[in-house]
Amino acid sequence: MSGKNRAKYKKIDVELSSGPLTLYAGHRVLSALQEIAKDMTLYKGVRLAQVMKAVYKQGLKDGRREVIERLDGIKEETNYLPPGRPRK
Repeated sequence: MSGKNRAKYKKIDVELSSGPLTLYAGHRVLSALQEIAKDMTLYKGVRLAQVMKAVYKQGLKDGRREVIERLDGIKEETNYLPPGRPRK
């Protein structure tokens, strides 16, 4: 299989105190998570869970903001008229 068709991201299941977390990440993130998980204590695991949740929430906010900005740009480009007869 050529390098073009190979999957860039792999599914990673990380066990956290609040339950399993499924991530889709590349090779570098996978190796970083394995390095972090080597000497994982309960305290470090909880802290990691808090940081990952905060990053996830911020990603959701950024994604929403990006979509809203795109829609606002489309609205400005188009000349939208509501359907029906024009008012007199």
